[in-house]
Amino acid sequence: MAALACAVATYNRRVIVRMYRQVPGKLASLCLVLALMPAAPAVQAADVEDSLEVVAGTNRAAAQSQQKIDQLSRQTETLLEEYRQLQDGSDYQASYTRELEELDRAQQAQIDSLQQQIAQARVTRQRILPLMRSMADALEKFVVLDLPFRHEERINAVLQLKQRLNQSDLSMAARFRLLLEAYQLEQDYGGKIEAWRGPLQYEGKELSVEYLRVGRVALYFQSLDGKTSGFWSAQDDAWVGLQDDYNRALAQAMRVARNLTAPQLLQLPMMAPDGDA
Repeated sequence: MAALACAVATYNRRVIVRMYRQVPGKLASLCLVLALMPAAPAVQAADVEDSLEVVAGTNRAAAQSQQKIDQLSRQTETLLEEYRQLQDGSDYQASYTRELEELDRAQQAQIDSLQQQIAQARVTRQRILPLMRSMADALEKFVVLDLPFRHEERINAVLQLKQRLNQSDLSMAARFRLLLEAYQLEQDYGGKIEAWRGPLQYEGKELSVEYLRVGRVALYFQSLDGKTSGFWSAQDDAWVGLQDDYNRALAQAMRVARNLTAPQLLQLPMMAPDGDA
């Protein structure tokens, strides 16, 4: 456009020069001025139009560039937010992983401890069962050699205990508890005074008598009529009669044992170490 305007202006100048040479005087000057006046505005208009077109193109390019920048900025913000979320998730996952690792180590340590306890329990089981059987045998011997009070009942209790210790359906703890209960029962006999009624074979006769047990120290009997009394002699392994002088004291001791009278000092014959009463 600018090139075309310049060409037109050049052509017009040439025409005007030729006319100026043909028209003399002031008329020629006026024609020259009039001919030259439209050339400058035309050139300026073309330049302005070209400038406006360049500016418009620049603005369009700038707008397009700004749109791209805005789009890239939004994409960057979106990616940044996703990164932050991934970073937060990664931190949480790392923390959770550490907790799981610590829990795994604690559980593994507990498993190792339990396995060690199981191994020790197996060894203990192998050792404790023979020990409990030996304790039951010792208890049986003790009852047999002890004072013959409730003798049959106590021996049967020990025999039942030995049978239950051999039951495979009982746990080791249950067997041990039964053994301790039996020992505790026998131990309780040593700190009590007790009186009860029962039969007695004495001097070839079967008597109905009252028994008196003073712990495990002494065991006495007295007939129901109060005329015959005696005590158990471990040395002789038999019942030995007492003098009639002890009948009243023994009857009183039996009343104390039955809680029929207040506790008091008992004067009863005791077997001395040399065997004399």
